[in-house]
Amino acid sequence: MFLEILSFELKYRIKRPATWAYFLLLFLFGWLIAANGGNGSGSEKAFANSAYEVTSFMMIISIFATMIASAVMGVPVYRDIEHGVKDYFFSYPVREKSYLLGRYVGSFLTLMLISTGLIFGMIVGYKMGPVLGWEEAERFGPLRLQDYWHGAITFLWPNLLFTGTIFFCLVALTRKIFIAYVGSVVFFIAYLVSLTLASDLESKDLVALLDPFGFSAWNELTKYWTPVEQNTLHQSLTGNLLLNRLLWPGVAMLLLLFTLFRFDFARFLGGARAKVKKLRESAET
Repeated sequence: MFLEILSFELKYRIKRPATWAYFLLLFLFGWLIAANGGNGSGSEKAFANSAYEVTSFMMIISIFATMIASAVMGVPVYRDIEHGVKDYFFSYPVREKSYLLGRYVGSFLTLMLISTGLIFGMIVGYKMGPVLGWEEAERFGPLRLQDYWHGAITFLWPNLLFTGTIFFCLVALTRKIFIAYVGSVVFFIAYLVSLTLASDLESKDLVALLDPFGFSAWNELTKYWTPVEQNTLHQSLTGNLLLNRLLWPGVAMLLLLFTLFRFDFARFLGGARAKVKKLRESAET
């Protein structure tokens, strides 16, 4: 049943205009910034599309994409409440874990698909910048697909996994979609505030570990790179960066396991009345 629910979720999402609207939004954002010379995080002597710049760009966008993650990951289980499909699910042998995992995996794969809009936008933008005359051709180096692949695997997708899992679990546990939307705003603001407060901490190792998006750990490894190194090198997954990249996706998986354990099919789809009925049945027995 897991595969059936996963397949349904993917087919449903592919047909939804919202999926492609988010894809287009990230594409245009990536294209616009890249065509104008990138986000300027690297050295002025390094290429505008250096490996360093590409990774930095993806990391920053993964933070702002928190809003998109909340919309994509918070919707699937709430949709069943909104459409009143409890009778359908209760009529078939659908297991709670299969149902929840099918919705979760399908939604996250959709989120990954949407995020590729950013990658394609960056690639096209870096190529069109000189053509449009927005940047000099000398500012751009050759296209290196491994830079985008590495940035996505190391930062973009793990960060979306972390934030997306939080919002999915919040809705699954509370039955309230607005919590995901409000939570994304609160999370975003809290993260920006935490960056300011973290600068006062003496332990840089602690700062590197506590940053859920990995920016502090990455900066620790790359802040002294020369322009040549920024053009070609990828940060190695060692030390604090490795621990960080294992820690926060791990936290997300623990939260998902907790949600799977706590999830009650009847209460979730049936609401308060189902919960009262269940309590009465327990009392009678």
